[in-house]
Amino acid sequence: MSMELWLKAIAKCSESYELVPESLKDEDFCFAAVHKNRNTIRYMPESQKTELICFTAILKNGIALRYVPEHLKSTFLCFAAVQQNGCALRYVPRSLRSETMYLAALKQNGKVLRYLPNVLRTEALCMAAVRQIGSSLEYVPDSLKTEALCFAAVQTNGSALKYVPEALRTEALCFAAVQTNGSALKYVPEALRTEALCFAAVQTNGSALEHVPEVLQTEALCLAAVQEIGYALKYVPEALRTEALCLAAVQESGFLLGYVPEALRTEAVCLAAVQEHGYALGDVPKALRTEELCLAAVKQNSGALSDVPEGLIKKVKAALKKGDSNGA
Repeated sequence: MSMELWLKAIAKCSESYELVPESLKDEDFCFAAVHKNRNTIRYMPESQKTELICFTAILKNGIALRYVPEHLKSTFLCFAAVQQNGCALRYVPRSLRSETMYLAALKQNGKVLRYLPNVLRTEALCMAAVRQIGSSLEYVPDSLKTEALCFAAVQTNGSALKYVPEALRTEALCFAAVQTNGSALKYVPEALRTEALCFAAVQTNGSALEHVPEVLQTEALCLAAVQEIGYALKYVPEALRTEALCLAAVQESGFLLGYVPEALRTEAVCLAAVQEHGYALGDVPKALRTEELCLAAVKQNSGALSDVPEGLIKKVKAALKKGDSNGA
């Protein structure tokens, strides 16, 4: 095989490198192989790994630092690795781990904070971590969880509210959290779940309706929830499932017709449901499975034909065929 064919094979499967004749493995070929497939360095003997080859692999995948010979792990190479993938920090020699190195790793992946000894988790490093991934607040020592740091965390990921000390869960901080991620509402103290805060939560994530106190579940708030995501209909109290609200839900997700009370499965609601998801026809009352409605369902998804009444199947198929002919 020629060099070009071997490189094509390596591009598809890095393990192919081990089958390449030794006579072909000069520095240029090794460099080209790593350039084609970043994982090739894993199968190279140390004698073939130059600084340039290692650097090329690291630029494509920082974790490649794992396969770099110890004598080639310079500050420059390690810094490049953690900037590409913060998790490469675990392969950096301890003698090269400086605060600057940690900061670079955390800015790329805040979760790296979990690998730092507590004594090295400074306020600056923790702030860099939560600004990158809010949930890394989990690994911040309690003594460093200030209001400012917690605010930064929930503004990145509202669900980080889970790791905020109870004493710091103020109305302002909770509001910031639900504006970022409505599902954070479940971590908001009951006393702080006001109408305004709950409204903000469901507008960000309609499913947060599950955690809204019953006394605050108004028609307007429920409508806002299902408009954000139809699935929120599941959490709307039966008494508040109006036709308008159910219509909004099925227009977003037709399969939700199953959550619409029988009395509200009107022709309009059912038609909207099958137009969005043909299989919703299975939840349409049999009395409403008209030719028009069945045709709409089958047009959306041919599999819905199995739920078309036997007496209408021929008519629906004929209408479909006629539509195809007209379209042609």
